[in-house]
Amino acid sequence: MPSDLSHLSGNPKLIQAIIEEISFKGPLTFARFMELALYHEGHGYYMTQAIEHDQSSQERIGWGGDFYTAPELSPILAKTLVRQVVEIDAQLGHPTPFVFVEMGCGNGTFAGDFLQYCEEIAPDLLARLNYFLVERSLYLQSVQESYIREVMGSRGESQLRWVSSVEQLEGDSVTGVMFSNELVDAFPVHRVRFNTDHFQEELVDFEDGQFMKRLGPLSSPSLEKYMSQHGVGFHEGQTSELHLAAGQWMFHVARVLRHGIVITVDYGHTGSDYYASERNNGTFLCYYRHTVSMNPFERVGEQDMTTHVNFSALAKAGEEGGLNSIGFTTLANWLMGLGVEEMVGDQDPESKEIQALSQLLRPHGMGTTFKVLIQRKGLEPKSLQGLRYRAFFDDVL
Repeated sequence: MPSDLSHLSGNPKLIQAIIEEISFKGPLTFARFMELALYHEGHGYYMTQAIEHDQSSQERIGWGGDFYTAPELSPILAKTLVRQVVEIDAQLGHPTPFVFVEMGCGNGTFAGDFLQYCEEIAPDLLARLNYFLVERSLYLQSVQESYIREVMGSRGESQLRWVSSVEQLEGDSVTGVMFSNELVDAFPVHRVRFNTDHFQEELVDFEDGQFMKRLGPLSSPSLEKYMSQHGVGFHEGQTSELHLAAGQWMFHVARVLRHGIVITVDYGHTGSDYYASERNNGTFLCYYRHTVSMNPFERVGEQDMTTHVNFSALAKAGEEGGLNSIGFTTLANWLMGLGVEEMVGDQDPESKEIQALSQLLRPHGMGTTFKVLIQRKGLEPKSLQGLRYRAFFDDVL
């Protein structure tokens, strides 16, 4: 193993750990490389605070970080979701407790907004609420706890629980809602290429002092099974992603939910769109200071890595676990169905709130790129306000 790694860009300790694993095990699958880059216990991107060259700390999420999510833009996602949860609470018969599970909680902005608005419009629900924050990063857990305490004080503190993974929750333990926003896009993915009638997997090796990609045979029969189950069809020379980790996560979500609704918000496509010929190199991207690249070997552990979500595969994984898909729409349709226009009707058109909302509703931006998948378990098939405006593609699922 080389002693001098200073020419490599990223977290030196993480880079060394990855090189050591390659030296011991051989080339890594891209999924394993992505797992280490994002979630290595001591040095992964989401597990640590960013440190600038001048040794000052820097948050990764938000306007001053590498990327922002809908909650950083506006509290409107949380506010509309409270409205939807109030409706679901009524359909469940106002259970005590009502369990709300947020999976992948970022910097805590969504949770803080949700709890504040719930206190404002549904204090009875808040009194019965058990709020679980599923967060793998101990660092982010501390950020979330600090932010929620800042906006809520001690109110509801006893109703908050942190767990590191959805697997830690007991089966059939949740009556309520399980929610995620921009979580699934950060799960590690396998990358495969179709060449002359056979598939090869993209691997990560270290050679001549550099990380490099190489192609090899598929690393697991699970990949062939995934492609068969989900009707994955590639074009000659096409490279794209297979989302095994996302399917496993959804299976556990289904296992945990007893009665209620699963709401998944993220950017992505149906399966047929995901593997269309125009996406010849898949959807993998990296983000650093709001700039985009496709190079996973730059700033290793210091840049976000992401892919779009295959919602068809995600819905099918849920069905295998006992969930029923009841709706699939755009974020814009979801927000409008929940009365977002009424909620901001008295705002100045030039206000920050309206400007932020325009980003969430923009036809060629977040409004249509982001989708909302709704699944149920142990509930009669009833309509939800968020699904009032049907998307043209929802029957694909």
